[in-house]
Amino acid sequence: MTIGRRADILDALQRLGKKSIRATDIAAQYWCEKQMELNYLKGPEITKEILKGKEIHEELENETNIPIVLQTKSYADFMYKSLYTTYKALETLKKNKKSRELLLYGNLGKFRVVGKMDELLVSNGNVVIVEDKTRASDKMPSAAQTKSHRAQVILYKKLLRDMISGIYNEDLFSREYGINRLSVTKEFERQLDALGVEKGIQTLPEITLKFFREYRSIGRLSDTMVIRYINQYTGKRIDNYKFKASDEELDGTISFALKYWNGEREALPVPYEEKWKCEYCMFFGKECKVWSPQRKL
Repeated sequence: MTIGRRADILDALQRLGKKSIRATDIAAQYWCEKQMELNYLKGPEITKEILKGKEIHEELENETNIPIVLQTKSYADFMYKSLYTTYKALETLKKNKKSRELLLYGNLGKFRVVGKMDELLVSNGNVVIVEDKTRASDKMPSAAQTKSHRAQVILYKKLLRDMISGIYNEDLFSREYGINRLSVTKEFERQLDALGVEKGIQTLPEITLKFFREYRSIGRLSDTMVIRYINQYTGKRIDNYKFKASDEELDGTISFALKYWNGEREALPVPYEEKWKCEYCMFFGKECKVWSPQRKL
């Protein structure tokens, strides 16, 4: 039974050309699972709104994190840069009580999961997860729109909690990503020297250890999570959506998502009452025709 289930996992990831699930994939399942799948099979649409949102995120990151310029030449270089950048960002959290663009790793069952939090903020002695979302107007989103954002942040909390507690640690990570078999290039080492990175942490095993130890030392995780909505044209903050999530909601969120990745069901389209989302989808009426006959309803 275990062997069959493992084959389903590999099939689901391979079919979409993936090696792991991203937190944004699970969030997208709560917007439209069918669209999430087609984005991998057919290629995503890069809209002006997406590009503007990315620009705002970069501006916010530069306000808090020290820019780290490293040119990667190999997968090992890329992994090192990813871990080192987050490690330095976590140091910023301790000094400035705020840091941005922090990578998370973990597992959901047999799946590797990767995420990147927009912000961690220390408030009243607790560490708060803050996620930024951009909007085209100053109106707060509807419940249907908030659902996917909420799922993403709930998953961040799960991953972060596992890393802080040591449930997911450097040993598990190193085995899953083959860290002990990887070496950065000589050119990359020269760049690390130029940045003043001490020799003792210029290997992947050492920066992996630093990365996980830094996460375990950040402090108590707040029960409250925040989604901050920002106008994509003006950069003005619209409002904060603050919420808490029970363990039951977390388990339900993950259980729904994994049924797709486990191969227990095909990708679901949006429900009838949310078919208005189709008007914003590049696949509507072409690769996906679920609600095409009801387009004018």
